[in-house]
Amino acid sequence: MCNVAKVEKIAQKLVYAYASSSEDEGELDEKQILDQLYKHYQPTSGRSSGKPGSDKDVARTTTFLENTLHSGAATCLICIGSIRRVEPIWSCESCYCFFHLNCIQRWANDSMMQMKVRAEQQNGNQNQGHYNHLGEFVPPKRQKSLHWCCPQCRRDYQPAEKPTQYNCFCGKEENPQSQPFLVPHSCGEICKKLLQPKCGHDCKLLCHPGPCPPCAQQAQVSCLCGKSTPRSMRCIDKQWKCQQTCKELLACGKHRCSQVCHRPGQCPPCSSKSNQPCECKRESKVVSCSDRKWKCTMIGEMFQICGATFACGLHTCEKVCHAGPCGGGECPLEVKTCPCGKNSQMRPCNEAVETCGDTCQKLLSCGQHSCTQRCHRGNCISCPVRTKKKCRCGLHEKELPCSKEHTCETKCKQMRDCGKHACNRKCCGDQCPPCEKICGKQLSCNKHKCQSVCHNGPCYPCKLESQINCRCGKTRRSVPCGREKSARIVCLELCRISAKCHHAIKHRCHKGECPPCGQVCALPNSDSGCGHICKARCHEAVRVNRPADAARPQTKKYEYKSLPHPRCEESVSVTCIGGHEVATWPCWNSKPTSCQRKCSRKLNCGNHKCSLVCHSVSNPQDMQQQAGCATCEEGCIIPRPTGCAHACPKGCHPPPCTPCGFVIKSKCHCGLTQLVYKCSEYFDEAGTVQEIIDRRERFRSCGNRCLKNYPCAHRCMSICHSGKCPSPDLCRKKVRIFCACKRLKQEIACDKHRAGQTSLECDSSCVAELSRAQAAEQQHLEQKRRNEEERNRLELEKFEQKFGKRKHKERRTIDVGPPKSKINWEQTAIYVASVMIVLGAIAVAFYADS
Repeated sequence: MCNVAKVEKIAQKLVYAYASSSEDEGELDEKQILDQLYKHYQPTSGRSSGKPGSDKDVARTTTFLENTLHSGAATCLICIGSIRRVEPIWSCESCYCFFHLNCIQRWANDSMMQMKVRAEQQNGNQNQGHYNHLGEFVPPKRQKSLHWCCPQCRRDYQPAEKPTQYNCFCGKEENPQSQPFLVPHSCGEICKKLLQPKCGHDCKLLCHPGPCPPCAQQAQVSCLCGKSTPRSMRCIDKQWKCQQTCKELLACGKHRCSQVCHRPGQCPPCSSKSNQPCECKRESKVVSCSDRKWKCTMIGEMFQICGATFACGLHTCEKVCHAGPCGGGECPLEVKTCPCGKNSQMRPCNEAVETCGDTCQKLLSCGQHSCTQRCHRGNCISCPVRTKKKCRCGLHEKELPCSKEHTCETKCKQMRDCGKHACNRKCCGDQCPPCEKICGKQLSCNKHKCQSVCHNGPCYPCKLESQINCRCGKTRRSVPCGREKSARIVCLELCRISAKCHHAIKHRCHKGECPPCGQVCALPNSDSGCGHICKARCHEAVRVNRPADAARPQTKKYEYKSLPHPRCEESVSVTCIGGHEVATWPCWNSKPTSCQRKCSRKLNCGNHKCSLVCHSVSNPQDMQQQAGCATCEEGCIIPRPTGCAHACPKGCHPPPCTPCGFVIKSKCHCGLTQLVYKCSEYFDEAGTVQEIIDRRERFRSCGNRCLKNYPCAHRCMSICHSGKCPSPDLCRKKVRIFCACKRLKQEIACDKHRAGQTSLECDSSCVAELSRAQAAEQQHLEQKRRNEEERNRLELEKFEQKFGKRKHKERRTIDVGPPKSKINWEQTAIYVASVMIVLGAIAVAFYADS
């Protein structure tokens, strides 16, 4: 009893786990998956391809896709169980049928093992061969190579092709993960299998089950006859006709081909009619040009024979209607042989042939001995020779006539091809017939028995079908026998079970309990009190596990409860406490906080902003300084007028600043007078640019006459000014000019002097005076030369007296030099006056600087 309860508990657990796993899979977005699958494939648009096979392939691909997308829609023919989307599978390369990976591996192993055991049982000890009852050596039977086949289409696979791992449909990825946006058991990559029939292109669909659809590539191809210009056609429609007549000369040499566009050299036989005689020329009728050689009309079920008489006049030709003479006119029966065939002679065809009297010696039916009778008519007798013969099984030996077969009464004990029943046929001789009994095993559906001939290996799946209905009874479906409980039927009607929540039913008819409601709650969130509509998934009836209770075991381990509303996730616009930004926050976290930015409110100074982090203020919309903002401690930052280098004595304040009262002391333009004026008055920027320049010029002028000289060396006539002196061309002061000898002089205006009148011409008195001066100069030079010679002579005499042989008496020497010149008092006075003027100017400049 304990074991039975334990087994029941385990079975309930497995059923619950299967139901839970089926419900947890959910439903896929089939439209999105199919759109993504076919995005690289462009099916035929407009006219059809004209090939029924292409539509059939597309329909097969669609069927496999539906079986794959609907979990449980495909059936494993080995275990008769549903194939779910998360289970590893194997797909046949011929029929594309799905099987569980574990099931097909077990099927392949069992098939190859049973084939190996059957081969060993059949061969037994006869692997070396044996001798039959005729004494002939019988070689051993050739062993069949091990293989296994697909349970659906029976295609043979080699042992190396046994699946060992879970691959996607295209074989690129091992153990593909199930994704809700992909076809189950696929890798999501492009298939790239070569299309059939081979056209050189590959499949452009994403990894998919079933056969690849027809090729959708475009190609420039001409028609079958090649007369039309190439067109852009689908690769599968490359063999198209241009609707032009062939008009090639047919084999009859008279008529031309009237068929529409076809390949060159493939014109059909001529279908024109003409009157043609038969081969024997007896009859004639209207036949096709392609069937000009025909035989006479049949008599009953046989063709009419020729019937022409040979030369003997007794026999006729028995050939069917033929051309040419019958045997050259000679009767073929004139050449005759005796019954044993040893002697031949020419005799009239109406005379009988006698026996030759020799031994017959024809090979008897046994194939070993010859006939010992004399030449005779009719069949030879049976072989009378007695030999020792073995039975067919080779166990017994007996002397019998050669024509008789020896069979013993021993029953064959070898197993038949089914591997279950013995042969039991008398004297079998290693030629056991196939087992003819009915298998009778219980099939996997557990309803019917196998009606096939007794066989080896597992039975084929039950071929019968059962009809199942959905819960509402409006949808029916035929499923393999035995799958009534596990098969999934897709009903498009709405479920009729009353909902556990406040929502209307929107899911389809189904088996078992209703799936969890996936609609939005749409009730006011009473738990948070915000008044927003709850947008969470419906939580009014949520399945939860019941706590384990050993005293009262429950049949169901779960129950439905109404859960409270989750926190409100409605987006709410929240302004920070400083009023700087409006952020979108969930309703449950919608309290105003600091945005951690700087306050940036304009302070009362009007120049700076609050540098504190976002803080609470009384009026967040007002961006002027409020209570809590920082006070400005900076100095005045208002730019001073251009040229003013003095800082504002006040703190940071709004513009304008008070006029600068700083007193500036500076020299005038001429540098003699020190001027005093206010900075604000001097750098005042009121008025035009010219007015500003004139005003500053007046502040820097002392009002006295300028001390600068014109280029002509006369003093400037303007008052104290900056820059170059104005109007130097207006100078009219007197300028004294002289002649070349300085004797004549004259005063003229400065403008005439600048115009080029700089000297006077010498007159005759100047020329005479110049001649006298030159003569005086000559006389002066001559006197100077004489004095130099005299001085040299005196020096020579002194040298001789000092260094000569005799010491001469020193004589008194008198130096004779040039006469002293008189002082030029007029020139000296001019020099002294010039020096005094320069000293006076220096003194005035020094006083002005101090």
